[in-house]
Amino acid sequence: MFAFLRKVFKSKKSGHYFIHIPKTAGTSFINILDNCHEFDSIFPCQLWREINQGIIDSKDHYKLIRGHFGGNTYRFLSSGNPHLLTILRHPQSLAVSTYHFIKREKNTAVHDLVTNSQMSLKEFLKHSQTSVKINNRMVRHLSFDLKDDPEAQELFLSEESIKVINQWLEPGKKIDNKDRLQRAINLLNNCSWFGIQEQFDKSMQLFAYTFNLPPNGDSPNLNAFNPKQPIDEECVNIIYQENEFDLKLYNHALQKFEEKYAQMCKKLKSEFHTESSKDINQLIDLNYRKHHKTEILESVEYDFSNKLLGGGWHRREITLPENDFFRWTQRPDSFIDFWLKPNIYVLSIRIINSISEELLENLVVTANDISLDYQFDAAIGVVRILSAQINKEMFSDNLLRIRFIQPETKRHSEIFGSNDNRRLGFAVHWIKLVPCQ
Repeated sequence: MFAFLRKVFKSKKSGHYFIHIPKTAGTSFINILDNCHEFDSIFPCQLWREINQGIIDSKDHYKLIRGHFGGNTYRFLSSGNPHLLTILRHPQSLAVSTYHFIKREKNTAVHDLVTNSQMSLKEFLKHSQTSVKINNRMVRHLSFDLKDDPEAQELFLSEESIKVINQWLEPGKKIDNKDRLQRAINLLNNCSWFGIQEQFDKSMQLFAYTFNLPPNGDSPNLNAFNPKQPIDEECVNIIYQENEFDLKLYNHALQKFEEKYAQMCKKLKSEFHTESSKDINQLIDLNYRKHHKTEILESVEYDFSNKLLGGGWHRREITLPENDFFRWTQRPDSFIDFWLKPNIYVLSIRIINSISEELLENLVVTANDISLDYQFDAAIGVVRILSAQINKEMFSDNLLRIRFIQPETKRHSEIFGSNDNRRLGFAVHWIKLVPCQ
């Protein structure tokens, strides 16, 4: 009996462990994944060299680990049984993207070699010191294990992280790429979710469905670079030769992904009794509303250190000198959900920046698609508090979805003269919903 209970407890999954393979849209996904967790519950490191013993000693505290740690390292960095997540990308575009990334980023290991010799893509693919950067890197990353075949991935360590790694590292038996491929496939099959970079929006739909979240909608590909020059046939052939096992892994993943996505669509249409081409995001939203397990509140004092149920927001940022969190809206249509007991509430939203005063003057705010008659506490400036009344009839059961419809967005670089190409609308500091007395 006790053995059975131990097995059930051990098999129960909690938290997320994202195996971030470089240049697979991981930055964009982390922006969405972080929404699922409170800031303090997120593992603070994303690279091996950032780890120290103090962080490992407090690993029980973290519910989300995401970084370039490799497939089987969740056994060392996580204390529980997390949901494994990853994203794959076609080896050809992954190789080309890696080449351009190394050319751009000065902190990469072979940047100087590539730039000083003005290395072409073909030379990059053939050179002994650079070809390893594109050789079956997905298989090597997913199969990586500190106790078995630790040579499958390069480790860039600091003095502190070396002390931590040494207590786990063992000289395992060397295995070949065929065995690594099988291990990578086994790990992929054990993932609670995985995505395909070339089908990012569909991947995010499957993620929302898997973890019963509202649909995020179309997502910008952050940190992306799209080279325009064509790739000659010789380069393509070299990439395919260097990635025999990555191609097998990718084809396996693509087939499995398409099966999972088709199963999701079939189940959604069956549960909500539709055979039409109704938007999948709408069906995912219906599923989220029906099966949510969110606590029903009687008031709200929300800041962005908390989980975010919604879509169309950028990552958390910190105000100075207050060290509070805020978020920019990401697209013309952004929303946030609150699960509340239906009542009459005063809604207050503190806005701390905007791309223009005109945006705020033309902002449309709705509660479950009912337009709100709101007021600002100031007539000018981009720092204002928006106030409105929420009535009982605006609720959809216990859900209150606050939606912001903005006339335009502009690039961060255009507004602030930075190198940041994110599109912005306005920035929110906190949101409150107080029952009317």
